[in-house]
Amino acid sequence: MIKRTLVRMTIWNSTVVFCLLIILGGALYGMAHYRIYSDIDRHMVFNIDNLYQFTLPNGEHVLNVNWNEPERFMMLFYWNSNDTLLQSIYYKWPYDKLASKIREKQDRMEPESIRVGERTFRFVSRPYQGNLPMLEKLSYTAPLKTIQAFTEISAEIHYLKLLLRSISTGIGIGALLSVIAGYALARRALIPIQKAWDKQQQFVADASHELRSPLSVVRGQTQILLRHPAHTIEEESAPISAILKETKRMRNMVDGLLLLARGDSHEEVILCKPVRIDGIMKEIAKKMEPIMEYKQLRLQLHVEGSELFINGDEDRLIQLFMILLDNAIKFTQADGQIDFGCLRQGKSVLVTVKDNGVGISEHDLPLVFNRFYKGDSSRNRGHHGAGLGLSIAHWIVDQHQGSVHISSVAGGGTTVTIRFPAIS
Repeated sequence: MIKRTLVRMTIWNSTVVFCLLIILGGALYGMAHYRIYSDIDRHMVFNIDNLYQFTLPNGEHVLNVNWNEPERFMMLFYWNSNDTLLQSIYYKWPYDKLASKIREKQDRMEPESIRVGERTFRFVSRPYQGNLPMLEKLSYTAPLKTIQAFTEISAEIHYLKLLLRSISTGIGIGALLSVIAGYALARRALIPIQKAWDKQQQFVADASHELRSPLSVVRGQTQILLRHPAHTIEEESAPISAILKETKRMRNMVDGLLLLARGDSHEEVILCKPVRIDGIMKEIAKKMEPIMEYKQLRLQLHVEGSELFINGDEDRLIQLFMILLDNAIKFTQADGQIDFGCLRQGKSVLVTVKDNGVGISEHDLPLVFNRFYKGDSSRNRGHHGAGLGLSIAHWIVDQHQGSVHISSVAGGGTTVTIRFPAIS
């Protein structure tokens, strides 16, 4: 699936880049073509429209054009009403051949290109305005009708072809580069998708593994019950108790998975309001006293200051602290101590849960917030949790715009530090 998506994204990225190159190349060529031809056409039209006659001191009559820009070599054809070409100079080939081709185009008011042999010319026609008496004298049989200006544009055509060839080469190279860049961009874009896919695959594998054990127990104990259908509930209390225990374990696991799934999809909403975090901690510490006595542990509550307010969801904060205290209880030996404290530190409220239990190895420490991750210590001590507690705790802290940090040494205890933004 990922490989197929990579190929599709590469094709799409390359296609988009290639189309952009074609558009930009076409725009560049079109702009150059327009600028060159528009300048040539403007020169020709201006020459015809501003052609005038003046007399030199020696009495010679001369045709001239008032033109302030650099001159461009240009020639003129003069046609009378009989379509006869009036020539004051001798037009050698290819101009005589050109004249025969554009004789029929005297009514073309728009500039046009025409090819004669290996050379290309640009011409435009304009009706005679009656301002050149010297030319009128050249036509005895019919009045002057049309003036055509023309210029050779073979050099411009050559440069436009070179430009088009260069653009085509650039597009070809750009197409190759677009495939390479498209592949690189697709791989980069697929990194988070690949991670999400791997995470999902790992999640499914872990969930299947965790659910297999309680389901096997439930199935096995149910088969034991079916062997003795005549027995009373009291006689079969052991398998029934095992079934209830595993069912509760599966229910807790499913609830945790549902909570994390809703959190991932932003469906689970944290309803924050000002709460006294010191009050919540005191209430939890009081409720935990019987458990501590049963486990032969000491719980020390340390609250510095009073009325430590944060914006939070009281139910989720209780869940967070119970998860941390439950982990501390699991991995602390009898006669051990757990410190549960909070204090105001600048603009934050600092909450700590510290124990002197078995601790977490350096290898496991960066992975403790991963879903279904259980370090060696939990397996060795026979605790069969699903490995979702710290993932849920981390999510709750994130939802309260807080941060959590765990420091631990194998055999030297664990300290969990949570920092919440405080409110006045």
